[in-house]
Amino acid sequence: MGGAYYGISDDASAVNWNPAGLAQIQRKEFTAMESTLFYQTNLDFLSYAQPLKGSSTLDLSLTQLTSSNFQQVSAVFDPTTGEPTQITTGGSFSEQDRAISIGWGKYITKSMAFGATVQQITRALDGSSDTSETINLGALKLMGPYHLALGLQNAFSRTSGDTQDHLPVTVILGNSLYLFRDRLVMDFDVYRPIVGAFDARFGGEFWVTRWFAARFGLRGLPSLQETDFGFGLDFHSIGLDLGEGLSSDLGTTTRISATFRFGQARGEKSNEQVQALLKAGFQAFQEGDFTLASQRFNQALDVQPGNRQVEAMLSRLMAVTTYIPSAEGGQDYQTFIRKGVAAYVDGRDLQESVNDLRYAYNKNSKDDRLLALLNMVEKEAGVKDITRKPIGPEQLTWVEEKIYDARQSMYNGKYDQALRRTQDILDIEPNNVTALEIMGSAFYMMDQKDKATAVWQKALAIDPTNETIKNFLGSVNQGSNQGP
Repeated sequence: MGGAYYGISDDASAVNWNPAGLAQIQRKEFTAMESTLFYQTNLDFLSYAQPLKGSSTLDLSLTQLTSSNFQQVSAVFDPTTGEPTQITTGGSFSEQDRAISIGWGKYITKSMAFGATVQQITRALDGSSDTSETINLGALKLMGPYHLALGLQNAFSRTSGDTQDHLPVTVILGNSLYLFRDRLVMDFDVYRPIVGAFDARFGGEFWVTRWFAARFGLRGLPSLQETDFGFGLDFHSIGLDLGEGLSSDLGTTTRISATFRFGQARGEKSNEQVQALLKAGFQAFQEGDFTLASQRFNQALDVQPGNRQVEAMLSRLMAVTTYIPSAEGGQDYQTFIRKGVAAYVDGRDLQESVNDLRYAYNKNSKDDRLLALLNMVEKEAGVKDITRKPIGPEQLTWVEEKIYDARQSMYNGKYDQALRRTQDILDIEPNNVTALEIMGSAFYMMDQKDKATAVWQKALAIDPTNETIKNFLGSVNQGSNQGP
């Protein structure tokens, strides 16, 4: 990817890019890379990343650059002219640069990570050698599909040995963008040494399938130094990568790497704990102990802070317990309270929760706390006809009140309103013959005789002795114009 990886840095190689990216590693990871460069030069890289508790990761890596077969030459110069007077050749020598790195990265918030790498770099050139120690710092901010990275390379360094060189402090700005559900990833990095010219890199990868990615990169913008292309294979626990680089000055390079991921993912253990606590919470639902269920959900959130699904369920459950802390018992209305609360906390079918709670209230219409809970769920579900407390000396049940309202709507010619009232009843009592009778009449008066016939036939199948419905069907069959 043309060296454009600072804003991504999501594997064990992050120790030599942006150490903050190490925090993204979820499983133990080992990476080995072999690069064949120009002029008998090879680059080798080994790295092991170990996730730790507290959303942090420790990494140990070894990088080695070796160039061989340089010829030894000795020369004697004329002190007056500066011209060589004698040149002799000897054997060959090589140069070897080696870096041992220890990196650490940690999430300090849900979306912000910080990291640091300590390196010892040694160089041996024939009989000359030197050593440098340096510290690199990095930060990574996750903002949805956009990731912003900022770092200092060689923030602190010292050098000793046979050299006058010093490692330059370099400011790095990384930008990465994840598109099409992370199938396309693009990265643009800028390197700006305190002394020297800036260097920009751009690259990207596209996951053609779940396991195959194509990659490209440009290095050395605006003055192009190298173009790269390659591909990657990912089989969950094993990753293989191949990259080819073409430099106008130095020729081609080939990079091959393999990554092995093993052990339990950082989140898997907490996921198991969360699932166990959620299971215990839903078991408490089934027994009607909503307060205990909320305690289990709170424990699940402590194990995995930021779990939005658990947060949403806990928020709904806490709202329930302000009205009804428990519904333990074997009575019919208690069973439907439990079913209604479970459907509400789950959040996927609020209408089911409304129907269950309405049925429970119909069986126990003196429970004001149950009515308050039902009204809260009805409002959240967008129900227009909010359930009211029964009034009058007879204290009608909820179903009886709906039947009364449906009949009044028929008398007033509001047939669509009668349909809504009867449908509310049938949602909780599908075999309520009276509601079916009124619904059929509403369809008939709206000149939808086929629907009226179907509804009445269903009612007659439930109650074959119902003479009123038989008469309605007889009127339809005879083609009568007179309404039932």
